[in-house]
Amino acid sequence: MWKNITEVPVEQPCFVYGVQGDSRLRLFDLGFFRGSRVLPLYECCGGGTRVYRVKDTLIALRNGDAACISVEEAVQDE
Repeated sequence: MWKNITEVPVEQPCFVYGVQGDSRLRLFDLGFFRGSRVLPLYECCGGGTRVYRVKDTLIALRNGDAACISVEEAVQDE
């Protein structure tokens, strides 16, 4: 089931399903393209911005920009 990346809990790995919106090409350049593994690391104090690990790089995105990214949560091994 796909959801918005801002809805994924911190430390829950996920995979990008798609990217929409005006900032689509910029997000592709940052590594947010279909199949990329993304790990939300933490939410910045004050809210509104989260830090994600993508392709061994830490990237901070405002929630408005991140709302363009659809993801599927990765299944965690028990």
